Parts: sequence; structure tokens; C-alpha cells
Amino acid sequence: MVNMIQLHLHCSIFIVILLLQQAYYQGSLGRSSSSWGVPVFEGTQMTNLTAHQGSTAILRCRIRNNHKNNPVSWIRLRDWHILSTGHSTYTKDERFSVRKMTKEEWSLAIKYVSKKDIGVYVCQMSTSSGSMSHYYNLDVVVPRAYILGSEEYYAQAGTTISLVCIIEDTLEPPQYVFWYHNGEIISYDTQRTRVSFDSGGRSKKTSSRLMIHEAERKDEGNYTCGTANAEKGTVTVYVAEGEVKMHVRNVCTVCRTASLLILLFTFLII
Repeated sequence: MVNMIQLHLHCSIFIVILLLQQAYYQGSLGRSSSSWGVPVFEGTQMTNLTAHQGSTAILRCRIRNNHKNNPVSWIRLRDWHILSTGHSTYTKDERFSVRKMTKEEWSLAIKYVSKKDIGVYVCQMSTSSGSMSHYYNLDVVVPRAYILGSEEYYAQAGTTISLVCIIEDTLEPPQYVFWYHNGEIISYDTQRTRVSFDSGGRSKKTSSRLMIHEAERKDEGNYTCGTANAEKGTVTVYVAEGEVKMHVRNVCTVCRTASLLILLFTFLII
């Protein structure tokens, strides 16, 4: 009876040891396959990216398990131009550069992007079994500024000129809006000039209001508003001399009164 108990105990210990060995082996194998698996791109096959005109667009290509340091190339798809391989670039356009941010990331940077840079770019890695590719669809948006109302603004001398500038098609609200009068930036520190700013909140339309109190003839001219890398809005302001118009009206009134008196005097004489 004792021998049977000892036999069962030995068998149980043996089974436990086998199970522990199997668990250890599977864990080691899992770590090994994770560490030394085939190279893969991070993310979906196509990555969409939008950048502001004039900004720097960074296309981040992340590759896992590239333990053999296989060469990575960037290609512009529209003309199949090889922009870079490894750290070397193959374009005369100095706006393009390659940055190895981490062990797994090769990034393509494009400075001062414009509409001509819109298109598909390919991050490609060569391996012993062929090449692997990841695609990036780059779009460039151009912020636009416009001034509410028509292209001409009329004001009476002594009144307040009020212009509202709207900035739209921005990825993020601009931090500032510039106003210009006949090509020169407007100073906001004068007693007659006031500028307000509204980031727009959920509407994603930034607005700025320029107010010029006690309008004078020297305030006439071209007014422009805008922010960095935005198409600017413009309006032409005209200031009419109110006192002169009033003087003309008074003269006309006197003339009409004098004419009536002359006619009445003539009628009485007759």
C-alpha cells in the first residue's frame, strides 16, 4: 500500500515537472518569435496625412523586427523618384530629408510643403525574400482669409470703421491674425485702433475684428488680413467727409430759400 502511494506521488511530481518544462519552453519560444520575427510595418497599409501649406510634413515609417538593418528607401509614387535610401538622399530639392528617429523609425521630412507635394509616398524595405512597402497619402491644405462684406467699404468721417476677418481651412486655430493698411502692419496700440480675436471654438473658423474710431481721410486705402501661410483677404476703404457734405447741403438750402424770396418779392412788386 505504501509502495502504491509512493508510486502515485512520483508520477504526480513527474507530470508537474513536464508541465513546467512545457510552459517554460512555450514562453521562451514566444519571446523568441516576438524578438526575431519577420519585419512588419506598423499601422495599416495606407496612412493618410494632412499638412498646412508652408509647414513641415513628417512621414513616419515604423518597422518592427528589422534586426538585420535592411535598407529603407523613400519613393515618390507619381514619378517613381527614389528620394532616399538609408541616410542618403537622391534629390536636388533640399526640402527633403531623412531622419532615423529611433531604431524602428525612418521618417521623411518635407519642409515648406505646397500643393505640388500632394500625392503618395512609399516607404520601402528590401529583404532577402523581396521588398515590402507602406504607402503614405499626403494632402496639403491652404488656410484662407477673407473680410466679410463686399470688396469696397464706405465710411463717414468721424464714424467707426469695423472690419471682420475670417480664417478658415485650418488644421488648428491660428494664434494670431495680422492686419495691414496699404501694405504696412497696423499698430494696435493707438487710441483709435482696437483689434479683437476669437478662435472660433467648435466652428473651427477664427475671426478678428479691426475697429478704427473717429475715421479720417488718411484711413482710406487697402486693408489686408491674414495669418502665416494663409491666402490673405483684402478690402478697399473709402472715407467721405461728412462736414463737407453737410456744408454743400446747407449752401443748396440757402440758394433755394433765396430763390423763393426773390420770386415772392417780384410777385409783390408786380
